[in-house]
Amino acid sequence: MNELILSIFPGIDLLGRGFEEQGFCVVQAQDKITGGDIRRFNPPKGRFNGLIGGSPCQDFSMLNRKPTNYSHEMQDEYCRVVLESDVDWFLYENVVTAPSFEIAGYTQQRFTLDLAWFSDYSRRRDFIFGSKNGVLLEPMTKVKGVVKGTAVLGSDDRTFEECCAIQGVPDDVDLSSFNLSGKKQAVANGVPLVMASYVAGLIKNDYYHQSAKQIERAALKRCACGCGRPVASRAKTASASCRKRLSRKKAA
Repeated sequence: MNELILSIFPGIDLLGRGFEEQGFCVVQAQDKITGGDIRRFNPPKGRFNGLIGGSPCQDFSMLNRKPTNYSHEMQDEYCRVVLESDVDWFLYENVVTAPSFEIAGYTQQRFTLDLAWFSDYSRRRDFIFGSKNGVLLEPMTKVKGVVKGTAVLGSDDRTFEECCAIQGVPDDVDLSSFNLSGKKQAVANGVPLVMASYVAGLIKNDYYHQSAKQIERAALKRCACGCGRPVASRAKTASASCRKRLSRKKAA
């Protein structure tokens, strides 16, 4: 593919690696861990086809007992960069408890994936996909099943090599300038590579390679939770998780 993608908040950019595996050309904005600041970043308008990234999630985590406003500020910066770059589509990634947002001019969907659908370890992540032309993705939904362990954390007591294996970190990623805690945190912040490649493949197939059948499916009834998955004529939601999300929306 010749599509040029801008990756913001890249960190070690496992998400960007997944897109490269699917044939996209990825350009990284400077990241905080390399001395960058997204607040100083102003992308050129109309140069990129798509934008990917996940803003810092610490304040959105249920484990954080002393949240600040920083994660909300960085999520606002993400939205700003989308609008300034004027991309055809965007993909946002974060923890499942992160707040939603709306960006004018884009049709959006929000869906959850679990690393356990791809490996022996469980890690749920939420994705928001938005497109100017109204195209929606059709992400899978599965049952978690039996797993060996959970997500990699910055304070993980597993070895660094084990953490890298769970996240799918390639051997050529150089974190020699970090101490062990910093290495684990950088790895933990990344989207597991197998999950990143899957989402990139969704965009490649559902957005760029629309077949006549996919165009027909565009008219199908979609899940009421906003994930974008097609549902049967009498069903309102695509899965149990979708029903829970819809209930939370109604209660809010």
